[in-house]
Amino acid sequence: MPRPVFFDLYFTLLEPDPASPWLKNTISLLGVEPALVQAASQESFHDRMIGTITTPGEVIDRTLAHLGRTVEPAVRDQLIAHRWEFFHTARLFADVLPALDRLRADGHRLALVTNCSAETSVTIERLELGRFFEAMALSCDLRSAKPDPAIYQYALDALGVDPAEVVYVGDGDTDEHAGAARFGMTTVLLQRPGAKVRDVQADYVISSLDELFGLGIL
Repeated sequence: MPRPVFFDLYFTLLEPDPASPWLKNTISLLGVEPALVQAASQESFHDRMIGTITTPGEVIDRTLAHLGRTVEPAVRDQLIAHRWEFFHTARLFADVLPALDRLRADGHRLALVTNCSAETSVTIERLELGRFFEAMALSCDLRSAKPDPAIYQYALDALGVDPAEVVYVGDGDTDEHAGAARFGMTTVLLQRPGAKVRDVQADYVISSLDELFGLGIL
């Protein structure tokens, strides 16, 4: 019986870093030290993940408030446009569509279990990811972010599957593997070449989704 597979989104299926282009453009427009902009961005991260903040305008306003800056409306519009740019241009890693197609063809039931802001819905729709996943457990919709058990439970309930049968695949951010392991899922760390090396305990480690099929766990 093919096992259900749960996937993370950012750095697992989707590239590149969603913060990088926006932060670089914000730094350039405001003339602020990179570390200050990074800290200002992180200040609203949790609220974005659990859907308390839902629009690029809210993100920009929170960032500016944290920096103690005010800008002209035209500059604010530029900052918002730069934030939207990622969500309208983000792409999948080259191995993603072949892997998802193969998993579905082999009878695996798939769920997307990811921490993300509400803006990510634009990317999910544009890339038509809904055709692969029977359930989408998005933290911004559920007000629950990994490793909170509720986000995993939503996907389990949606598919009606035993967690011991689930294979969880992610890049290792936000303690996601520990959260999956507490349910008894089989955990796979996807450590892509050049990605940030994370100190993560997982049952298996792979460097591409192609390797998932050679583990003998599906």
